[in-house]
Amino acid sequence: MPTSTRRYGSNQRWLLKALREVAHEVQQLTHGLDDAILTRRPPPEAGLREDWSILEIVGFLHDSEEEDVRSVHAICARSGARLAERRAHLGPGERRYRLEQFQHLLWGFASLREELLWTLQWAEGSWEHHGIHRHRGEVTLDQFVHEINERDLDAMWSLRRLREAAPAGSGRRRM
Repeated sequence: MPTSTRRYGSNQRWLLKALREVAHEVQQLTHGLDDAILTRRPPPEAGLREDWSILEIVGFLHDSEEEDVRSVHAICARSGARLAERRAHLGPGERRYRLEQFQHLLWGFASLREELLWTLQWAEGSWEHHGIHRHRGEVTLDQFVHEINERDLDAMWSLRRLREAAPAGSGRRRM
């Protein structure tokens, strides 16, 4: 039995449900927040991921999803496909996301997530396919998708903390 199945069990339906819910929750957590809250970075002592703002976290999720959709398509198409390096974590520092991009990034993430879910829904036997990563070696589709879920959970935790840290009575302008 492959390592990924032993480690995680056969839980693709649960995993697809978790991935589906993240896109909805990101939209709910960011709905109506004003520009100041979207761009506010947490103080260093808050212990949040890379001290990113809500805008930067959504940009990171969008860029990550673009990378992941390409990799998932490649693995499903052919076991042994080459996997590109994940670079989305560099986005907040390199891309300098702007407020005007927020809705585009949010909508793009949700759309890409739907594409990812659709691909995985029809993956069937491809769950045991693997891609070849330059540094990590073989990575099964199952392992790759679990990594997406773990990244999502980390981002959701940071989004919730940033939203909770917003000052009481903050404006809720952006829709």
